[in-house]
Amino acid sequence: RHPVQVTMAGHGYIALGLLSVLPVAVLVAVIAQDGRFRKGMPTEVAVRCWSCILSVFTFPMTCGFIGQHKRQLTLIEDEVSFLEGDMLRVHWDVYFLLFQAHLLWIMASVLMWRRLELPESMSATSATLRQKRARSAAWKLGPEGLELRGGG
Repeated sequence: RHPVQVTMAGHGYIALGLLSVLPVAVLVAVIAQDGRFRKGMPTEVAVRCWSCILSVFTFPMTCGFIGQHKRQLTLIEDEVSFLEGDMLRVHWDVYFLLFQAHLLWIMASVLMWRRLELPESMSATSATLRQKRARSAAWKLGPEGLELRGGG
């Protein structure tokens, strides 16, 4: 006879879900404040942006559900195996595939979101800022005030 094993299945998924709440909130804020996510955006862009937000936002919930279900299933299987007399039962981690599928959804939606082009107004604004920076870099602060670089 083998000694009774105490398993804590599912706790890792629950801990990962709890630890991922803050990074998820930051990533959702970054996506929502980006120039691609705006009022009146085309439907294709809206679907990509919301898919990205939903995939990231639901990650902690997916981890929690996986951890809860895996823990409950393990408890039931342990009791059944104890009644059958088999103490060394292998627990198949089918929830790992669900976890990997969710990570794939996050990765694919973030890549599709990043491939979106910035709207024309955002592109023009960034080009204007680059021109202003280039002009300000042409000036330097000297002992007598601002001087044009290169001797002007």
